[in-house]
Amino acid sequence: MGSIGMVVALLLTLMILSYLIDDTAVYRLAASLLVGLSVGYFMAVVLWNVLISQWREIMTTTDSLRRGLLFLQVGLGVLILAKGVPRLGLVGDLGLAIALGIGLGTAGAGAVFGTLGPQLMAGVGQGISVGLVATLLALLAAQFYRPPARGPVWGRVWTGVQALGRAVWAFALGALFGSALITGISLLIGRAEFLIQTLSQWWR
Repeated sequence: MGSIGMVVALLLTLMILSYLIDDTAVYRLAASLLVGLSVGYFMAVVLWNVLISQWREIMTTTDSLRRGLLFLQVGLGVLILAKGVPRLGLVGDLGLAIALGIGLGTAGAGAVFGTLGPQLMAGVGQGISVGLVATLLALLAAQFYRPPARGPVWGRVWTGVQALGRAVWAFALGALFGSALITGISLLIGRAEFLIQTLSQWWR
């Protein structure tokens, strides 16, 4: 059984690496298998670990408040699933808006109170808080505001703040791209080592 799995892994690796030569049908087949298996696994996990488990809890719980919250969760899930039906697009938009609003609110509060706030408090008296606030203001100015027309001096200052914000954006995106590139190269090296070790075992 282990030999069969190794052969399948070797073939799939070669099929994916064929993209380095050209966008062939072999590569598209491997990519489709990867996406299909990933989506199928995700759907199976959601079905068994979320939907069915919550429905069983609804049927067995004796706490009316808990049962009401579970019904609310299932109802929101049904609203989001309605997005896939063209005639129920407005209902699906409502469920999606509620889910995104709750998710973004939770993430925003977590970012402010769990990351930004502690960092500001830890940097008080060391100049770090001033730098964080200045960087945040520069990013906001570069992303959401235009230079106000209140005079040439103030306009130059505002343009400089926006330029600083864009530089911070570029640095952050460059760091993220570099990290993704290093991760990709590491994965490629790992697959190359797997091919070399597998082929060397077969040649012995």
